[in-house]
Formats: sequence, C-alpha cells, structure tokens
Amino acid sequence: MDDISKEIFIREFEKAIFQENAAIFAGAGLSQNSGFVNWKELLRELATEIKLDVEKESDLISLAQYFVNGRSGSKHELLTLILQKFSHNYVKNDPMDILASMPIKTYWTTNYDNIIEKCIEKQNKEYDLKISDSNFSTTKDNSDVTIYKFHGDSRTPDSIVLTKDDYSSFYSTHQLFINALTGQLLTKTFLFIGYSFNDPDFLQILSSIRAIAKNVRTHYCITKRIDSFEIEKKYSETPENTPEKKKLKIEYDNCLYEIEKQKHIVKDLKRFGINTVFVDDHKEIPRLLSQIQKKNATRKIFIAGSCRDYGVWTEQDAAILMSKLGEKLIKKGYHISTGLIEGVGPQVVSGALHAIAERNFDINKYLSIKTLPLIKGKAEHIDHDAKKMYQDDMIKKVGIVIFLFGNNFYDGQLKVSKGVLGDYSRALEHRKYIIPVGATGYAAKVILEEVELNIEKFYYLKNFILRLNTETDPDMLVNTILETIEHIRDFEYDNLLELSPLS
Repeated sequence: MDDISKEIFIREFEKAIFQENAAIFAGAGLSQNSGFVNWKELLRELATEIKLDVEKESDLISLAQYFVNGRSGSKHELLTLILQKFSHNYVKNDPMDILASMPIKTYWTTNYDNIIEKCIEKQNKEYDLKISDSNFSTTKDNSDVTIYKFHGDSRTPDSIVLTKDDYSSFYSTHQLFINALTGQLLTKTFLFIGYSFNDPDFLQILSSIRAIAKNVRTHYCITKRIDSFEIEKKYSETPENTPEKKKLKIEYDNCLYEIEKQKHIVKDLKRFGINTVFVDDHKEIPRLLSQIQKKNATRKIFIAGSCRDYGVWTEQDAAILMSKLGEKLIKKGYHISTGLIEGVGPQVVSGALHAIAERNFDINKYLSIKTLPLIKGKAEHIDHDAKKMYQDDMIKKVGIVIFLFGNNFYDGQLKVSKGVLGDYSRALEHRKYIIPVGATGYAAKVILEEVELNIEKFYYLKNFILRLNTETDPDMLVNTILETIEHIRDFEYDNLLELSPLS
C-alpha cells in the first residue's frame, strides 16, 4: 500500500510547523472525540422520517436534500436539529488540545461545532474566525490563529452547507473561501485529520490545483487502517453450517472489499499530493500528534548559565565551548533563546550569529534574547510577580534547557548562581527536558549531581551523564550535548506518553 511511515510524517510535518508553513484540515472524525455526531448520525432520524435507511445511503448530501424537499424547500427543521446537536458543552478533545498547543496558525474545518475555537482559547490564543465570504474583508487584531469554517457554523445557521442546493451554489457563495484554500493548498503543508474526502466542493478544488500545478505540494492525512484480523479470527472459530457462520462470512467478505477499496483511495489521494499515515487504532492519534508536539518543543532550546570565573576551564576553552555550541545548534536547525547573562550568553550568541549569517537564516526564527531590565546590575526594582512571569515565560516557550557553569559574586564571594538554580526549578516546574553540563562546574555541577541521585526521573540522560560530567575537550563536549538533544527528540515513540516531561 502507498502509505508513508510515521517517522517520515513526524519529521516532515514538524519541520513545516517550525517553518510556519503548516495547516490543519479537520473533519467530523475529530469532533467525534468530544461527543459530537457525524453526518450519518445527524441525519439518522431525518432519514427514518422520510422512510429511508441511513445505513443504506452513501450520498448523505442527497439525503439531506430529500428531507428539505419534503418541507417545501425549507431548511428550518434541519438547521434547528444542527443547532441542537452541536450546542452542548465542550468536552475534552485530546488530539485538538495537542494541535492547539503547537504554533500552527491556520485551521480549516467542515465541522459546524466550536471544538477548535475552545481548544485555541484554552491555550490563551486569539483567533480570527472566517464563516462567510464577508468575513474576509476584516482581520482581527493580534490574532494568533485563523479558523476557516468551510461549511459554516452551528451558531449562524444560515451559513450551514449541507444539502445539494447548498453545494450547487457553493462556488458562487464561497468564492473567497475557495480562493484562499486553493492558495494555501499550494503554499502550506496540510494535515487532514478526521476527514473522509467525500465533499464534492473540496474534491473540485483539488482537481483544479492538479490541473494547473505541475508539482503539487506534499500533504498528509491520518487514517485508521482497515484490518480483517478480528473478523477473520471469529470466522475461523465459528462452527460450520451455522447462521452465525453465514453472517460472519458476509461481514468478512465486506471487510476484504473495504480493504481493497482503501488501497485505491490511498493511491488516488497521492494524485493530489496527499500521503496517508496509517494508525491501527484511533487512540494512537494523540500519541502520534504528541510526538510532533515533542519534536517541535525540543527544537527550541534555552541556554541557562552565568560565569564570573571559569574555574578549571581556561577562558579560551570556555569561549570555544560556548561559541561552538551556539553555532552548531543553529546549523542543526534549533532555535536558541538566552537571557544573555555575563560569561555565558554573549559567547553562545556570538557562535549563533556566525551560523545565522553564514546560512542567511531569519534571525528571528533562530534566536531570541530576553534579558531582565537591570539597573546597576540589579533587578530589585522589578515587581516580584512581574519578574516571575517574565522568567517563567522564557522557560515555557522552550522544550530543552541546557545548564552551563553558573556562578556569581555574593557579598564579594564567588558562589553557585542563585539565578541559574532558579532556572532549574522553573524547568522542573514546567516539565522541560534538562541537560546539565556538569563538566563546567558550579550550578551545572550541582544540578547534575541531583540528577544522578534521581536518574530514573531523567531517564533520557542515562547514556550521557558520565560524559556530561567529565568531558573537558570543547569539541567533544559540544558533540555530547548535541547527541543528548537528538536522543531526547528521537526517544522511542511508543513510550512517549508514559515518560515524556512534555506529555
């Protein structure tokens, strides 16, 4: 089958998120996680009323039209039903919560509910909602996310697209939607989740893109693999020449048919650049998305440290260590943030800037510098709560915190830095991965020793802690830090939810 591996999908879609080129297209399957009905369940009662069986109908658009026809063309009852079915309180939705936590700025959906909006709100993000073409003339200030409700919203019943009449007029009533989606399918990498690809208007957009674009962009969809194992097992265990055996034979044959059909669908979607990622169970989807979340978070690294005295290190070797670390992190595609504290921050930033200039990278995408506004080297003038919020924010936005050196003068005496130990406490509080480079001494050494005593909580450091504690060659130590980061990012997918600090 022409599906794509989970590893490739995770790597490539996370890269699209980092490059700010990712978009989500959510279908009814996503909303079902929160208890909302799918199309078939929505129309079940209406089908019975017009003496049809929803289980026998594959064209649900026509089914909705038949019901409206029976009401002299009035959609009132249909829209009232939609308002009832999609107005219950928000229920936790793990896949959408994970997606909303990532820096994805574009969401498209054919769903009528407000699950996406609620999950975005939980992340304290602002969204700009597009329900009709008239919304395109205005843009909400300071919005973090744009949500396109392709088929309308239950709170504005007149916007709902559901019947054949609605679909027939779609190209005239939703031209700006069509133009926007067409452009984004050509410029962004979409992840289709809970979507069945049976909307005629969307398929027409895909066909028009394929007709004008020689090379379509790569997209992904997550789909549950149809498997005959359970029904085959039941069939083989059931006695011959029994009614149950005959019933299972029909189910088994239907299952084999659906497996073959799925193969054709997967192959057909590749015509439009849409690669299928199979899962064996829908419960696997949050795990898959969590791995993308983890990779995206751990692409952002905070360098914590300060130094008034390099101890056993010469100033030259210490500068080489920190400059090369900054340079190699950037060249590996990581984003560095730092408080630019004396003795560590400037050296790391120097190496980072060299790599950014050499590769002609966007500096804002790869480097963030957030320093406390000190007066005469002190922060006593800053309100305690404001200072905590500022310092927490630096840690919250990264996935990994690296600790280097960490000393300062207190009453004229060189001691372990309270600020660096504070960064360690914040990293633990916000469940970040930590890499204490104990070989640099001081706070980094204190942190590493504590980690050693609780190594099961820091399982990802087991293979590296000795080298982090003893390596004194700058190049070798930088390589050890990079290996540790790569190990964290690639840690076994199956264990993610049970073990990850970011889960």
